[in-house]
Amino acid sequence: MNAAPAPAGPAAAFLAPARRRFWLVSDLQQREPELARACMTAAVDDFLSLGLAVDAVCYLGDSTEGPDPAHLRAMADMQVGQLARVDAPVWFVTGNHEYDYHRNCGERGRVTIPMRERVLREARWHVPPTVRDWLLVADFGDLALALFSDHAAPDGSWFCVHGGASDGARRIPYPDPEAPARARAAIAALGKPVFTMSHYAFPGGNRASELMGELLPLPENVVAHFYGHCHVGDFRWGGKDCLRQVSGIDGSALSQFDVASLESRRGDAVRSAVLEWHGGASFGVFFRNHTARAWEKCHVELRRPGRGA
Repeated sequence: MNAAPAPAGPAAAFLAPARRRFWLVSDLQQREPELARACMTAAVDDFLSLGLAVDAVCYLGDSTEGPDPAHLRAMADMQVGQLARVDAPVWFVTGNHEYDYHRNCGERGRVTIPMRERVLREARWHVPPTVRDWLLVADFGDLALALFSDHAAPDGSWFCVHGGASDGARRIPYPDPEAPARARAAIAALGKPVFTMSHYAFPGGNRASELMGELLPLPENVVAHFYGHCHVGDFRWGGKDCLRQVSGIDGSALSQFDVASLESRRGDAVRSAVLEWHGGASFGVFFRNHTARAWEKCHVELRRPGRGA
């Protein structure tokens, strides 16, 4: 006699096609052009082999490293070319290493970010309107992404990286203390589920950012947060938490996810993540090891809206 079928479990909610899907990448970085090209090619080749249609690629910073103009131009051209193979727009925010050129040999009176200036010529790439803008909103109708970028005064008098502001010589108070409150209000006003993204984690995540912490408590329509900066497997900078890809947000029921990195020099593999949204506050995150061409782990949440921070 055959046993009766087991009742459907929580995973049954994810058998229907995802309503939205995003490829999340971060931290190609590095100063070795051939290794950078090999890592980026491995990631894109493997992602394309999966046959997954995505609504967007979300690039969470540190696309380049160092101040050498020729190297930065080559890195930018290579990445634009590689991501052109993916049939999706790219939403891009900067991390600390995009400011290496400005910090080392920038021109007085202006901020030069070579990667940003390169992708401004690309119709499919989206960046904050000015270097001064912290928040970039990608509105997909039924869902929105709120992406936070490192940013600076247009005249270069201050810039904000590593979660704090500097005048180039010393740490200074953040020049716009009302910005976190404005950002919270803008996210709440979207009136739909929102995933936040940044180069940095909220408190409770890896290598957390002080400035991101100023955004807490998050509006109730925020579903989860995604970040880079802490390369998985990089014990030198990530310390004891460098293998932790899933964590909480302090004082919150929300989860946050480390998607770094696209390189295997500091990290121990070329990695990224796929985010699938199934409506409301239900979603899945699937971590991909492109070096091994294999899925490493997944995280699924089935939650009611209105249980944010």
